[in-house]
Amino acid sequence: MRSLRSSSGTCGPARRRRCRRSRTGRMRTTIETRRAWLASWREATMMRNRSRVRGIAAGLGIVVAAAAVAVATGVLGVMPASSQVQVIEVRSSSSVADNDPFAKFWNDIDPVDVALSTQNVTKPMGGGSVSTVKIRAAHDDKNLYIVEEWPDDTQDAAIDTTTSYSDAAAVEFPAAGTTRIPAFCMGDPAAGVDIWQWKAVWQSDIERGFAWDRARYADMQVDYYPEPDDPVFQTGLGAGNPISSREHDSSVERLVAANFGTLTHADAQDVAGVGRWRDGAWRVMFIRPLQTSENEPAFKPGTKTNAAFAVWNGSMGQRDGIKSVSQFVDLSISGETIPASSDSFAPSMAAFAAIGIVLLLVAFVGAIEMRKHSRP
Repeated sequence: MRSLRSSSGTCGPARRRRCRRSRTGRMRTTIETRRAWLASWREATMMRNRSRVRGIAAGLGIVVAAAAVAVATGVLGVMPASSQVQVIEVRSSSSVADNDPFAKFWNDIDPVDVALSTQNVTKPMGGGSVSTVKIRAAHDDKNLYIVEEWPDDTQDAAIDTTTSYSDAAAVEFPAAGTTRIPAFCMGDPAAGVDIWQWKAVWQSDIERGFAWDRARYADMQVDYYPEPDDPVFQTGLGAGNPISSREHDSSVERLVAANFGTLTHADAQDVAGVGRWRDGAWRVMFIRPLQTSENEPAFKPGTKTNAAFAVWNGSMGQRDGIKSVSQFVDLSISGETIPASSDSFAPSMAAFAAIGIVLLLVAFVGAIEMRKHSRP
């Protein structure tokens, strides 16, 4: 019985060594497996933590970017694009600069960028050389002031040849008594329009005198002019055409229309204006009393109307229907006053400094989190 147990129930020395080696090998395999699993778990944890940190940093970055856009919009006056109807707010001031559209008063008013496009509704079509016009507006409880600004490399303010054309700008309103928005190009029979057009050549005529063609050809010798002031030889003057007039009370002409081909010089010419060209840009100011006759658009604080804008570049041959035009936008006559002007440098610098501090804080927090989760 003992020999049987010795041969079958117990291990001899050699077998015991093999058993120990087998157990040791299994233990080593288990330990290595656990170590590999632990290393893999740590790596996965670090990757998750890094992803979280990157996600937090990205989220904060989006917030900072949104804040930067808000600062640029609010402090710097950059107007974001919008598919909604634009509103030009006309607020009150007792110190409106009415003789210089480049005055500091107007620089302190944030402009509204109104998109322009080619006039392609009726012949002659064309224009579109100016893509955007900047609009500023104010009132002093007596007069309405609207300032248009647009880029123009050339100052075209003289018509002294048959192929020269004047720079010009216009603003258009629904005619008095109109109950709906008219067609933006010359209105329509059921809804007419009231148009104010400023002409650079009229501005030049007022300030420098009428430009005769003989001024361009000063060395040309002419034997005889037969009655140069006789209406027989000056048909435009003889017909009373305001375009042919050599004297102008205002550089702005008021016109009315109710469809294509109906544009007419208005009876009441009560719109004043002044235009200035500086550093490759025109600024033109239109001035009209808030209240006039019953046949003109009324502008009362607390009311809203519509306005459209147009620009002509004379050096590009633009005249008549060849122009850059806008759709109608809202013009809101507010009873609120324009806040006192302040130096915009300080608040803008403070805003950008705040954004810089936030960015540094985001980078600092991200670095700490990365170090914390990168430790074994």
